[in-house]
Amino acid sequence: MNRTATVSVSPSPGPFWTLVFHFARRLFAPENEQENRGMGLGLGTVLAILASPGAFASIFLMDKYSTLLQWLRHQRFDPYKASAADEYFFIVLSMTIIGLVMVLRWNRLFPDRRDFENLAPLPIPIRNIFLANFAALAGLAVLFALDVNAASSFLFPLFVALSIDTFAAFFHVAICHAVTVLAASLFSFFGVFALVGTLMLILPKRLFRPVSVAARMFLVVALLTEFLSNLFLQLFAGRLPSQSAGYIERLPSFWFLGLYENMLGTAKPAMALLGIRALEALAALIAVAVVTYTLCYRRYFLRLPELQETLGGSRHVFRLPEGIAKLLFRSPFDHACCSFIVKVLMRSEQHVMFFGGYLGIGLVMVAQTAFDSANQATPGSLPNSSLLAIPLMIAFFIVSGLRFVFDIPAALDANWVFRLAVVPPAPDPRVLARRLMLWAVLPWQLFVLTPLMELRFGWPLAIGHTAAVVAFTVFSIDVLLLRFRKIPFTCSVQPELKQLLARILASVFAVLIMVPMLAALERWMLFEPWRFAGLAVALALAWHLLRRYRRDMLPADRALTFEDRPKPQFELLRLA
Repeated sequence: MNRTATVSVSPSPGPFWTLVFHFARRLFAPENEQENRGMGLGLGTVLAILASPGAFASIFLMDKYSTLLQWLRHQRFDPYKASAADEYFFIVLSMTIIGLVMVLRWNRLFPDRRDFENLAPLPIPIRNIFLANFAALAGLAVLFALDVNAASSFLFPLFVALSIDTFAAFFHVAICHAVTVLAASLFSFFGVFALVGTLMLILPKRLFRPVSVAARMFLVVALLTEFLSNLFLQLFAGRLPSQSAGYIERLPSFWFLGLYENMLGTAKPAMALLGIRALEALAALIAVAVVTYTLCYRRYFLRLPELQETLGGSRHVFRLPEGIAKLLFRSPFDHACCSFIVKVLMRSEQHVMFFGGYLGIGLVMVAQTAFDSANQATPGSLPNSSLLAIPLMIAFFIVSGLRFVFDIPAALDANWVFRLAVVPPAPDPRVLARRLMLWAVLPWQLFVLTPLMELRFGWPLAIGHTAAVVAFTVFSIDVLLLRFRKIPFTCSVQPELKQLLARILASVFAVLIMVPMLAALERWMLFEPWRFAGLAVALALAWHLLRRYRRDMLPADRALTFEDRPKPQFELLRLA
């Protein structure tokens, strides 16, 4: 008797949906999976991170809309009108998060050279590859919009409707909020997408990469500036200055606030028109994104093998004269490392974007400080604290930005060259990094800052101010490099969330507290120049403590490393 064995096979997606899932996964894969598998974030991790800000922001608003707290505070207000300022917060939040995700994954919006090598030989029409990539991007756009706004779409309407205490009110506010923030998220998504397609369509291939990097840096700075602007804080507090009405009408985020008020039924005629403009702008962006994507996709996909992966070419390489190189570098190894670092900063798109975006944010804060300095200017022989803080702030953003990008690896497959070139005793990487940072700040501090201060306030004050700025800058560089023990861009990194948060908090503390305090201290010393002697003694003592701390560090914490791994939770004694 013959028995026929039946094997159950689980259904698998067809070729088209396999391509869709491939393009969706690659959006969050590492830039180079063979080099560093620890740097990428999975889709689940990204969704969890994106959902957190809206949830926490909604919970913090419970204090405002709680009926019990309103009764205890003897407060009464219309929840519909009060919700407009808070709704603007969620609009800006959703647009900023989606925009930053799109900007950071700009290179993954279109197939890359690896996709061409894997897919071009297969019997798959380019049309199917195009449709699969577009379906993946559209699906992720909707998924991100839902994820970012899921918590706020339930909690925020619930808190607003507490004082009304009807399900109809909750449902009405929930529909208005969900439609508004989803539309704002899609506007941000398709806005970046349309910009990529337009640049790719109109620019020649040799200009696309440098221009796209500049556009990404501008978008990062614009999104963060909009989120942290004084106008946003005034709107969030419900205080809108009358002279800014012409400016806010040009903000897309304010258009969607008009859409929210229009749906809620509380919009004035001007806000109702802005709500209509939001829908028209969203439809126009979707149309532009689809058209540009369709027109440039085939041409871009077919010329992938011709595209360069770096920003600059290698035909023209600047070489220092031998005599100058011997003066600047202690050894040929230092010269080679410095050349490598400069080329990475000039050619690597990832490093240029992070460093440029960081400096862009600093430039916005410097401009705000300069504006405050102009408003606080008083006749006299001494500059105000805001003016004195400008060079300190510029120097801080330059050195801290370099310190940040030094930890991002460039090409780990090639770091064996540096491993082999290091001979005992191993060089101190702090010396090289310190020299590069000093080159980035000392020239303009000595040859630009000093003449400008001399023209305005005279030589004595210019020399004192420059000396103080240089001293503070050098000390800050020594602090930032206290535990630095790697050649920049050659060390694999496994990022730790606690370390990242500590760096962010330290940067905020330095910009908002330390720099103004140092500027105020410098102004106090300028009244009596002999007080600079006290500053010299204090800095000498601080430098002595830093050197003593580094001397007492364990040899393992000072040794040159090419793998920066977090400390294990427990260690084996290995007694056997």
